[in-house]
Amino acid sequence: MDLLTLISLIVATFVYAISPGPGLFAVLAISTRFGPVPAIWLSIGHTIGDIIYVALAMLALNALAESINNSMLYVKILGASYLIFIGYQQFCSKGVSFEKSSKRSSIFKLLIAGFIVGVTNPKTIIFYLSFLPVFIDLNNLTLKTEVQVLVAIGATVFFVLSLANILGIRLRKHIENPSTIRRINQVTGITMIFVGVFVGLY
Repeated sequence: MDLLTLISLIVATFVYAISPGPGLFAVLAISTRFGPVPAIWLSIGHTIGDIIYVALAMLALNALAESINNSMLYVKILGASYLIFIGYQQFCSKGVSFEKSSKRSSIFKLLIAGFIVGVTNPKTIIFYLSFLPVFIDLNNLTLKTEVQVLVAIGATVFFVLSLANILGIRLRKHIENPSTIRRINQVTGITMIFVGVFVGLY
């Protein structure tokens, strides 16, 4: 893949990823509530979900994609339920200070939550299946091209989610009042519930 094609692919991915969606909202909510590190783990999970779809698209597994689409209802129900549960927990949080948790269980939960947000969005695989052939020949892929595409798209998606993370950090710096923090707990909880509902209904 030549440099111009690779840059065009990155730009197209950036435009797609920067559009408002459940991934950006989820990262913003986690960043504002818990800080940048948990939001990074959520972003990593989301990026992994995107990379899986890119890999499927590059293999041109249209039949598999259709099979995934048919079974998506069950995946969406489970994923949406998990995200709504996380949102409910945050909404009911009694804490009056921001938290920075490094527990493995918390990291795992954030990775899974991010992965669910990324992998349960059916428009993602449709997008990658439709625009990848514009940039690469799916019938004559080389290992080098596959790696280039996966790295380019993965890095771009993670970069966009990091922008949402930075925005959450900036908001966090202006919030110190305990009662305000309590409202933030509620708002971020409702946001995660909204993301879960969006995933389930979209």
